[in-house]
Amino acid sequence: MPGSRPRIALVLRGEAHQNGGIGTSVRRLARGLDADGRFAVDVVALVPDVPPPPGSEPVPEEPCERDGGVGVFTLYAGDPALPGPDREVLVQQALVALARRRGYALLHGFYASSAGYHVAWAAAECGVPSVVGIRGNDIHGNVFDNRLPRLQWALSHATRIIAVSGEAARRADILTGCGARTTVVLNSIDPAPYRDGSVRFPGSPVVGTLGLIRPKKGVGLLIRAFPTVLERHPEARLVLAGEIREDADALLDLAAVTGVADRVVLTGPLPRGDVLRNLRGMDVFVLPSLHEGCPNTVLESMLAGTPVVATAVGAVPEMVVDGEEAVLVPEPGSWRALADGVLTMLAADRQGIAERARQAVRKRFGLSREVEENAAVYRACLG
Repeated sequence: MPGSRPRIALVLRGEAHQNGGIGTSVRRLARGLDADGRFAVDVVALVPDVPPPPGSEPVPEEPCERDGGVGVFTLYAGDPALPGPDREVLVQQALVALARRRGYALLHGFYASSAGYHVAWAAAECGVPSVVGIRGNDIHGNVFDNRLPRLQWALSHATRIIAVSGEAARRADILTGCGARTTVVLNSIDPAPYRDGSVRFPGSPVVGTLGLIRPKKGVGLLIRAFPTVLERHPEARLVLAGEIREDADALLDLAAVTGVADRVVLTGPLPRGDVLRNLRGMDVFVLPSLHEGCPNTVLESMLAGTPVVATAVGAVPEMVVDGEEAVLVPEPGSWRALADGVLTMLAADRQGIAERARQAVRKRFGLSREVEENAAVYRACLG
């Protein structure tokens, strides 16, 4: 019975159905924990910067929606005209009130410097344990901006910490000495939301990347590397699949300057279920990121059977075996090294690499493993 299980909240910043790594990760874990049956699970979205729907309550009585047995709550600040700090305070107060009303035994916040900060504070007010999750940006960009104090406070005051990679755990320990309270849990992948089939692009071979295209993803490096690829594969095509969160015109200008504009395809935003269909249409998937957490797109490519070339950042070296299941690029930020990695993969036994990667993702990255490792942290907090 749900009433006999400890009720926990998975808390994120932004809409619960946002695309990208965090939204996907939280919803996947919530569904897995609910199916596991040891915890009753809510997802709580903190949205201080979006006007609330008409008639909505600051602290809702009931979930705004249900995903199976998971209740989804969205907490708004109420008045979008208020200054930013005031909106943050109102959302914090709403989180504390919701935690008391729902009787949460534990709060788990994703991204230490945003939802994790709110969670560590709210849990302390309610007298319950907190888990703070370290993602990719926490220990890269946020260390060098005005969120550093929040990051340090959250890591210092959380009961336990879950890091999305060994790299993130090491850097967090450097910042706050939190290593003894930190557990590394890599992402998993649930095949259920994806559709079958393939979207084939013109050209051969097709080299592509997929996801939210923003500066940290290093797509400009991939464009710079592509002329070198074309020297050996003049019919190759470069596909940039997904929503562009940086200056699209600048990327097109770069493609023109490097002489590859007529070989580049931009798909625009893709429905979540079509991700594997687009990946199956690529001969090589490239992740040229400057820094990362535990990228879902690598797992998606492995599941799709598309060989992966990726910079050796974040959890990527922990996810794949270099030379056996992927080709890793040891120099993030180098377009020459990226071009070498792509050419190495194009000359390799791509079918064998893709099959080993597909077996690896099924063996090592199932949802049950991620659920069990998170549940072990929760039990340690509640024990």
